[in-house]
Amino acid sequence: MKMKFKRKLLFFVALISLFYCVTFMQDTYGKYLTSAEANAELTIARWSILVNNQDIVNNSNFSEVVVPTFTGTSNINSNVIAPTSTGTFDLLINANDTDVSFTYTIDLDTTDCAVTDLEITGYTLNGNYYTYDGSSISNDILLTDTNKTVTITFNVEWKDGTGETMNNAADTQASKQGTAAFDINVNFIQKR
Repeated sequence: MKMKFKRKLLFFVALISLFYCVTFMQDTYGKYLTSAEANAELTIARWSILVNNQDIVNNSNFSEVVVPTFTGTSNINSNVIAPTSTGTFDLLINANDTDVSFTYTIDLDTTDCAVTDLEITGYTLNGNYYTYDGSSISNDILLTDTNKTVTITFNVEWKDGTGETMNNAADTQASKQGTAAFDINVNFIQKR
């Protein structure tokens, strides 16, 4: 009986040892599997440019906010155009809420204007006057700029006399149409 008991005890100890070894081996050869979960929150750069206080993302047509001013003379009412009239209009570019550098390009098209003698003679940018030759006006606003607001004042003149293309009859016909307009196109491209 002792022998049977010893055998059973030995069998029991062997079984426990085998169970322990299998458990130990499983931990030794097991693949480690760990999982973690997180959300990566990224800040997207702001692209908020205003032209004459109108957001270009929400509304790309800023015709209503470009208002020319004509000073008038003793013979011409203010804020109307007639031969020899001079005036100005402003483009104000505000990029204070923009987180990237970009290039702006301004193109002015006067070919569809009813008054062919109405022309843009020059513009003022950053306090400097430039003669306008019909080419694009382009400049950069950089992320590192402390002032991200640019005002460009364009000078407009109805030529009469030297250099005019319209005669008195054409001037009169243009005044009957009642509207003289320029196409202004402003493009913004992010710098890389």
